Amino acid sequence: MKLIGLTGGIASGKSTVSAILRRLGAKIIDADALARQIVEPHQPAWNEIVGTFGKEILQSDQTLDRKKLRKLVFDKPNARKKLEAITHPRIRRLAQEKIAESAATGAPLVVYEAPLFFETGIHVWLRPVILVACDTATQKRRLQERDNLTEAEIEQHLGAQMSLEEKRKLANYVIENNGTLEELESAVERTVQKVLAT
Repeated sequence: MKLIGLTGGIASGKSTVSAILRRLGAKIIDADALARQIVEPHQPAWNEIVGTFGKEILQSDQTLDRKKLRKLVFDKPNARKKLEAITHPRIRRLAQEKIAESAATGAPLVVYEAPLFFETGIHVWLRPVILVACDTATQKRRLQERDNLTEAEIEQHLGAQMSLEEKRKLANYVIENNGTLEELESAVERTVQKVLAT
C-alpha cells in the first residue's frame, strides 16, 4: 500500500483532485468527514465542545451550529485554539484507524485528504504530500463564486490558513490548478505515476 497526503489552500481545487484520485482507484480518507463524525451529538468531542462554548452553539436537533461556531473561532483566535485542541487529536486517531483498515483490505493507494495538513503537523508523520495550488486571484474568485463572500471575509479566510507559498515549500509534489479540468486531470495522473514510481 502507498499512503499519500493531499492538501490545498481554500478554494484551490483539492476536492476536485480528490474526486479524480478516487476515479483512478485511490481509497480516500477525508479529514473533514472524520471531523463531522467525531462531533456527532453526545460523542466525547461534542460533549467537550458544548462544555467549552455553551449550548448556544447547538441547533434544535442538538447538532453543532457550524456557522455560529465558525464565526466564533474566526473572531476569537483563543477559541479556535480550544476547538482545535478538542478535535485535532481525535481526528488524527480516527484517521490512523482508517489508514490501518485500508491497508488491511489491500488498497494499493490510500490518500489522506486534509485542509490543514501542514498547520496541524500531519506532514511530520505522513509523506509524501501533494499540494493543490492556484494563484491568489483565482482563489479569491472561486471563493467569491462558491461561498458568496465579501472581500473582507475572503481576506479573513485566506489569513486563517498558512499561505500557499509556505505550503509549496513543505509539499513533496505541487499540482497547479489555474487551468481547465482536463489539464488538472492530466496533472493528477502524472503526479500519481511519479508517486507510485518512488
